[in-house]
Amino acid sequence: MAKIKKILNKSTELFLLTSIFIVPLAFWLPANEAFELPKSTAFYFFISLSLVTLFIKKSLDEKKEFNFTQFSLPIFIFLIIAFLSMLNGVIINKNAFPLHWQFFKLILFCTILYFLVLNYFSKEKLDKIIFFLLLSHFIVSCYGMLQYFGIDFIKWISFGAGRVYSTMGNPDYMSAQFSILIPLIIMLLISPIKPLNKFFLLLLLIFMFFLIIVAHGRGAWMGFFASLFYLFFMIWLIYGIKFFGKNRYFFLTILCFVLFLIIIFSFPNPINKNAQTIKSRIKSGFDITSDSVAVRLFYWESALHMAKHHPLLGVGIGGFSLNTSFYQRKVLDRWEKVYPPIAKKVEPHVELFTHNDYLQTLSEMGFIGLGIFLWLLFSAFIMPLGKILKDEIFLNKNILLGISGAIVAFAVNALLNFPWRVMQTLVVIYIIFSIFSILEQKKNINIKLSFKPVLIISLLFVFIFIPLQINTFIANICIKNGQKLFMEGKYKEANMLFEKGLASNPRGTDIIELLLYNGNAYNSMGNIDKAIEFYNKGLLMFPNFIEAHYNVGNVYMNNKMFDKAIIEYDKVLELNPKFTGAINNKANIYYNEGNLEKAREMYLKVLEIKPQSVEARYNLGATYFRMGKYKESYEELKKVLEYDPNYSLAKEWIDKMEMLKLVK
Repeated sequence: MAKIKKILNKSTELFLLTSIFIVPLAFWLPANEAFELPKSTAFYFFISLSLVTLFIKKSLDEKKEFNFTQFSLPIFIFLIIAFLSMLNGVIINKNAFPLHWQFFKLILFCTILYFLVLNYFSKEKLDKIIFFLLLSHFIVSCYGMLQYFGIDFIKWISFGAGRVYSTMGNPDYMSAQFSILIPLIIMLLISPIKPLNKFFLLLLLIFMFFLIIVAHGRGAWMGFFASLFYLFFMIWLIYGIKFFGKNRYFFLTILCFVLFLIIIFSFPNPINKNAQTIKSRIKSGFDITSDSVAVRLFYWESALHMAKHHPLLGVGIGGFSLNTSFYQRKVLDRWEKVYPPIAKKVEPHVELFTHNDYLQTLSEMGFIGLGIFLWLLFSAFIMPLGKILKDEIFLNKNILLGISGAIVAFAVNALLNFPWRVMQTLVVIYIIFSIFSILEQKKNINIKLSFKPVLIISLLFVFIFIPLQINTFIANICIKNGQKLFMEGKYKEANMLFEKGLASNPRGTDIIELLLYNGNAYNSMGNIDKAIEFYNKGLLMFPNFIEAHYNVGNVYMNNKMFDKAIIEYDKVLELNPKFTGAINNKANIYYNEGNLEKAREMYLKVLEIKPQSVEARYNLGATYFRMGKYKESYEELKKVLEYDPNYSLAKEWIDKMEMLKLVK
């Protein structure tokens, strides 16, 4: 029995440390550079195994005790509110459950991670968690440095010159991750640790400093500098000015190096590969007329509209994307009245993130959820400070101060970005929470556990849940490979992959994509009924999905079911009055029906929104020709060639009109 307990104990540790280590590194190249899903698949896999081994081991112990701390209260209450928010989202639309479950599941498993770390690791083993956490990020930062200087086997999409992302898939994700860890690294560097460890920590700090600057993430910059100022102030407050004197070379080196990086990346030079300087990036961030600022304000106000209509528990965790286009339309209507120049820069569309974690939490979980979220962050910030005054161990004091600095970096970054909704960053935050709770005063609770029931339930959990997570990953691969086949014109093969994906436990966001793409595949194969069926399934889950309404309208139009097509296009335009594809297709229907005046009005509307649309301009020219307005027709066709000199149909009509002397 003792040997079995030892094996279970070591297995729990191995699975937990593996989950901490593997999440930042996991991605999948054959699936067209899928970054997020492999991380979550690995996370769920190893956390599930560690949960099972811990419970089986506990069922064999004489004392079946589980630990909790004062900080555990906001952690578990936030989980409860997230669950209630998910139920509220299902009440609003029962078909949207898979999407709400996808986002709740991540919060659930992060909470399980916290519970497992708290119940397995002690203060004596704290160094293992920190070691594996920083080791994986050392590898991430090393690859980021190589990527910046052109050594890159990923070769994914570009975010602009010099904006690297390493294994994170996005520069903002990477810089947010690093900005959270830097305060902890700084505090470890001024602690009594081995010289070799200090060397690698210093190297990691240099790499992270460099990569945060070149990533050009304004939210991460703000969090990074706010946490630096906070740390220096708190070090002075706790240890006094003499502490800076004792460690003056270290602190001066940090300040000089940061200033050096800012200077280097403020003007063109061989090291600075960025398209923008730091000054221009910051300036654009405060320019309300810039596209990026206008879009963020657009998202923020739409989130406030959601909260106004669903104040208690919001629209459901993960439900921002389901409702964003509907509420964006309300914002657009207001802006067109009071801020017309800014209104021209935006249009309603499906968006996953608000680019402000506080407002997105408010919209998805209501005022109750936002209140608990703020309580959780405030507790994670203030409670370590209280613990510093009581803990006599210098290393522990520094770790606690590093934790509070990490929360400052996160909280500031969350004002302009969405680190709480990035899977790998959320995992890091919960690891930070766990590290703090290990240093807290633990309390125990006894739970009756019988070995056989626990073993049976655990085995069932392992053999059902874990394969489902692997199937979810397979479903995502089906999307990527199916899209590739579809673009090659292999519609039947693409359809088979999409069907396989739908049968493979896809995530909520993947279900929507699979339904849409499978509808496209059936439409391309000429199976209209099936195409409409899949589009409508998607619309049941996502009623405000603009592109799905547009695709249904296209199917109806291509099959000369014009009345039904107009109904769908009108649904598109109810959500997004700037959707030029729907306006143009409605105009085409009116043109074919001989309602030329109506068609002309709609083509002009397209060109008012998108003057460079050569298709709409050519159609307008054709409309004028049928109306006998040859001069106007000729002028529009000439403008077509200004935008696209190779537009052959426009050339042919111009030549015919000149030959027939219809224009002078």
